[in-house]
Amino acid sequence: MDDAAKKTVLRHFPYGLFVVTVAHDGDDHGMTANWLTQAAFEPPMVVVAIENTSRTIGMVRDSHHFAVNLLLKGQRDLAGKLGRSSDQAPQKLKGIKTKPGPVSGVPVLVDCLGWVECRVVATLPAGDHTLVLGEIVAAGVEHDGAALTLEEAGFKYSG
Repeated sequence: MDDAAKKTVLRHFPYGLFVVTVAHDGDDHGMTANWLTQAAFEPPMVVVAIENTSRTIGMVRDSHHFAVNLLLKGQRDLAGKLGRSSDQAPQKLKGIKTKPGPVSGVPVLVDCLGWVECRVVATLPAGDHTLVLGEIVAAGVEHDGAALTLEEAGFKYSG
């Protein structure tokens, strides 16, 4: 395989920037994600890829719920903060305004475009990531505006 070509093509894929939030055993956590897509209309579902070495994947598996928060254009600093490893920033949601999701109580960001709260339906190993399929059980719109994209933020995250 031509690795340079693969990286060039994958970096042209358009991605949004999202924050996956989760709560388990009284611990709230969040991480920046960009490999996410809607997977079904009925019931409404999304799928997100989460690194196998992340703190998030274990919490999602244990709690069986998570939220996806859609960042607003201009929230690059927030995406960067939540994109750090948990070793570097163990309390990533500290100082970020959240509220409990209406179904499971997972934290959702108050200062975002909107969010969906999900129940884990299935997980699937995918190399160094795990795909998490979530059924949307609640949704909320917090602000009007445009969504932050990976390109706008100037981040690069691809093979």
